[in-house]
Amino acid sequence: MTDPTTPRICETPHTTDAEENACEEHRLTAHGTTSLMRTVDVGPFGIYFTNVNRAMGLRAHSHTGSVTVVYNTVGRHGYPSFADTNAALEARIHELTRAVFKDATNEDVADRLFAHLDGYVDPVWERWGGSYSLRAIHLDVIGVHDALGHDNSTTRYTVARTHGGQA
Repeated sequence: MTDPTTPRICETPHTTDAEENACEEHRLTAHGTTSLMRTVDVGPFGIYFTNVNRAMGLRAHSHTGSVTVVYNTVGRHGYPSFADTNAALEARIHELTRAVFKDATNEDVADRLFAHLDGYVDPVWERWGGSYSLRAIHLDVIGVHDALGHDNSTTRYTVARTHGGQA
């Protein structure tokens, strides 16, 4: 038994792109689906970064970690996850983590990564199309026992738009 408020996925074969697009648009906007969230998560991309955490009185120190980028899928297809598109995204992340983050907590590093990736579109991505916007980044910092007092766990720092908040 199906829930009558659940929209049916269009099962009719389509003979034109216009029919396919109309069906998909109906499916995406039908009653009850407005609360769905569709995302594409890309990564994790391994990184190495250095920060000076003045807020906690920590000198310059370095971390290994990873970054996962989450895009909202706004249309029929979202971020185009392919070898060339992901390589461009990884290169951008490495570019952003190359310099020392001065006066930055790990939360600040995550904030800055989000700010620099928000609205960023690499020219390589354009050939694939898609309708997407940045939803979140996850910065996973891998700790090691050190003189500063870190431990050997991984800590995730997330910066995300709230549900429904799209750029």
